[in-house]
Amino acid sequence: MKKHKKKILFPLIGILLLFCYFRFAYTDSISTEGFPVPREAHLFEYKQDKKEGFAIEKYKWAFAYEERGITPFYEMTIWLWGWRKGEQMGASQDYTKGNRTVDLTTFNKEINVTEYHNYEK
Repeated sequence: MKKHKKKILFPLIGILLLFCYFRFAYTDSISTEGFPVPREAHLFEYKQDKKEGFAIEKYKWAFAYEERGITPFYEMTIWLWGWRKGEQMGASQDYTKGNRTVDLTTFNKEINVTEYHNYEK
């Protein structure tokens, strides 16, 4: 009977730990509600221009690389939060959710999150 409990207990603990990681290791970006940003990433620049229709956040993050992009865990988290991959051009990757588009650009130890808005005049 104890072997049967261990077979159930260990996968449940693993699932619980993964859930906690994907939910609590990331936070909403400042300008884009619902887009995950790693908690250990440090915001060093923020610019919002309503006239031009964009908001950009620049973060220092040790696990971002221009050549390799973001980590698979971060990519999976973005997908789990409901964002789907769009066009990619070099180090720039578009993600969409509904009618919203976010551009995630990676550099060595830096990520830029840009959301474009359609403001009515």
